[in-house]
Amino acid sequence: MVTSDLLVLIFLVLINYILAPRLPQAFYMNSFISGLNSLMSIAVTDCSVWLTVSFTFDRFVAICCQSFKRRFCAPKSSALVVGAIYLVTYLRNIPNFFTNVHYYDHEEMERESRDALSTDLIHAWRVFDWVKLILNPLVPYVAVMLLNLLTVRHVLAASRVRRGFRVDGQSTEDPELQNRRKALILLIAASGSFILLWMPTIGLFLFSRITATYRFHDFKDPVAVIHEIADMLSTLNCSTSTCVYALTQSKLRAELRGLVRYGKDRITETPATRVNSTNGANTTFH
Repeated sequence: MVTSDLLVLIFLVLINYILAPRLPQAFYMNSFISGLNSLMSIAVTDCSVWLTVSFTFDRFVAICCQSFKRRFCAPKSSALVVGAIYLVTYLRNIPNFFTNVHYYDHEEMERESRDALSTDLIHAWRVFDWVKLILNPLVPYVAVMLLNLLTVRHVLAASRVRRGFRVDGQSTEDPELQNRRKALILLIAASGSFILLWMPTIGLFLFSRITATYRFHDFKDPVAVIHEIADMLSTLNCSTSTCVYALTQSKLRAELRGLVRYGKDRITETPATRVNSTNGANTTFH
């Protein structure tokens, strides 16, 4: 998941949003580079989104389906699922390599080739475009919301039942409830950010399909501004999801606290103390 988020930062943010508009000769005048940029910009986002879905499903199985937990929530199964997501996502987005190949290179030839396209080919591209939109963002968004609701419902119901079996007046905390609470916090932190940051994109998608507003000419159009904001938030989710997963882990927070304490000690340490500690270390070594 860290790798997929890093690829989003490299291909979508750094190359597509920052370098490509400033170096159009290098990116758009070469058909191969233009097609590869179009392919990777979409594929890396799809991969990051579907890894979020797989993570949500993994937490759902671990919490709600105890009978499948050992078989599904295992390192081999995780490696297989992650590898399949990477493979299928990039293979599915190969047609994007051919979408913008000639758009910046030969505009007149592109116009002629568009007129010469057969009706079957035009329909095929429309089907591909709709399949692409359904697989991302519609299906992942609905899947994450549904899995979150089912998981929260199961945890709350199990917690109520477990409290009912406890002795009245018992003050000791239940370790099982604490584990479920931590798992629920992790799930809400990871999937909740996905739901919130992708919400403008989903709303804009539904609005554009209902009102048939697919194109805009300049940024005087409010739809254009909303579209840019939605893209920014969805990209932000792909860039920060790893931080959300990591910061919810107690071990990583302990390491961060240790790192801060170490830096603070090194800053406040006087030169004389530093020399003495170094000499002591050398003496011990000898």
